Amino acid sequence: MREQGFTILEVLVAISILTLGLLAIASMQGSALNGNAQAGAVTGAVAVAADRVEKLAALPLDAAELSDADGDGAEGLGDTGFDNDPSTPSDADFADLGVQSGRLTYDVYWNVAEDEPKQGNKKIQVIVTWNWKGRQKNFSITSIR
Repeated sequence: MREQGFTILEVLVAISILTLGLLAIASMQGSALNGNAQAGAVTGAVAVAADRVEKLAALPLDAAELSDADGDGAEGLGDTGFDNDPSTPSDADFADLGVQSGRLTYDVYWNVAEDEPKQGNKKIQVIVTWNWKGRQKNFSITSIR
């Protein structure tokens, strides 16, 4: 009577296939961890931007923080960078630099365009920037008051 079993070659092929599958799963795990960390950074930016929008909404319409400090109107709504000099072109109207949320530090800029989209309104764009793995990322919210 002959015993049935696996040959050494069949066992080696099965182990090789199992190893490839485990390596693929390990690679996916690393990608998932990176994706979760990046999503956390974006969530932090959204929270920081929403907080700034709420703070600005609580101010009276004639507050200094709701003025077009450099007079560039709607063209300057996307400006970032800030040196507190209204004559500098392409600078934000206002900034709050170094805002901590979680493990990251965010820079918050906001720009105001007066009489946009119509007379008596103010269009406010809040831009949050942060560094992610050596690259600058940003998120923005626009509101009208």
